[in-house]
Amino acid sequence: MKVFHVEEERIVQRDLSNITRPEDVLCFYDRNGLQGFCTLGDSDRWLDLETLTITRAIPTVAITSEYHGNGHYSFQYGGRFGRANHLGGLDFVAEHRNLWETFKLLDIETFHAARRVANHRWVLGGSDTIVKLNLRESNFDHVTFGEKKLPMEAFFNSAAATKHLPRFIFFDGWKVHEAFLLNPAVVLVVFGHGVALQQYCECIRSIESLAKYDGTILIVSNIEADHLKGLAPAALRSQIQVIPLQGSDQLDYVGARLTIFNTSLLDEYQPILYSDVDIVFDRPIEPFLVEAVKARRCSAQIEPFHQIATSEHTGSTLVQADPFTCEGLHGFNGGLLLVPNMADHARYIRAAYQTLVRYTSEHGRKSIPFYDQSVLNYTLYKLDDFDGEPVSAHTQIGGYDHPTDPAYPCGFIHFWNTAEKHLAMRAYIDEAEKLSQA
Repeated sequence: MKVFHVEEERIVQRDLSNITRPEDVLCFYDRNGLQGFCTLGDSDRWLDLETLTITRAIPTVAITSEYHGNGHYSFQYGGRFGRANHLGGLDFVAEHRNLWETFKLLDIETFHAARRVANHRWVLGGSDTIVKLNLRESNFDHVTFGEKKLPMEAFFNSAAATKHLPRFIFFDGWKVHEAFLLNPAVVLVVFGHGVALQQYCECIRSIESLAKYDGTILIVSNIEADHLKGLAPAALRSQIQVIPLQGSDQLDYVGARLTIFNTSLLDEYQPILYSDVDIVFDRPIEPFLVEAVKARRCSAQIEPFHQIATSEHTGSTLVQADPFTCEGLHGFNGGLLLVPNMADHARYIRAAYQTLVRYTSEHGRKSIPFYDQSVLNYTLYKLDDFDGEPVSAHTQIGGYDHPTDPAYPCGFIHFWNTAEKHLAMRAYIDEAEKLSQA
């Protein structure tokens, strides 16, 4: 399960999961009967077969290929077979064809799909099983995906043919399976050096120590990237990406959570979890992420004391100006927002961004009570892309009027009802860490 890759003018073998520059992968071309190897990114960049370099002014490229059935090929130059040698490279020295001299050709779309499958973890539908492609136990004919041994070509073709990149359907004989991409991103917004930064310190601490999260973290901020990374636990710093954004008023500060969804920065991730920085992640997050990849709608914490038709907190300003069927619908808190993926949900979450921009441009920047939270309630409910599960089932309210016990973690605690939030967060995390180490 390796390909040939150009690396500093040398030809090396690379695992599908270890390709840094796909454009430098060698491909087989047949151009009007002239057969040779070129790079994926440049079909005029021929491999010279005498020197096995890619930069020769006038390369020798004429090879002969032979098909041996079942998708297997061999290549010859000067009467010798090309082989994937034991030194991790390519040569043309073998007089006879054997295993090292036999190759499998994949079309380019299938190659990209195979590389994508190999690079990530996946969740099998109908279970909570996390699987990876096992390259060591895979070969030309079969791949090992978790505990399943599957026909290689059919499996990769299924991955290539899918119209929904976050997932694909494949078959094990007659048994149908769905694989969901597990490539999460946590999104935070931090503006200014005041209380929000103090809360960020506690939030990011909990993400590492209690949630045991090891995926990508994107931070939208007007604070220097090095400073934000320096305040984070050392184990997380390499996973943090800071997205610079400027803010001048409250609409900027709270609406920025929608701004990042209006870019392509999140397109490769599944699931995506936006979190306010006054939230503590209080237990290992992976089971929640496994559940979240299979969610069919966006999710946030339901607030049973608010209804969207009557509460300004959750969108009544917009709902009353544009009524739709919403009888009995409870509003939700936008502080913790799950977007399962962008392929299926970008049009809805970006519609919320557009609504926020259009309404405030027409009526003024302070015209919507509770800003983006109202817009999210109005948009996601009206467009039928909201379900209170799974976020509500895993989120508690923290604060003086809502005592919580670290001995019974639920997943997330939102300290929105607390005066000095960072102190309450710190006390909770301190106690939770003691319990986890006991």
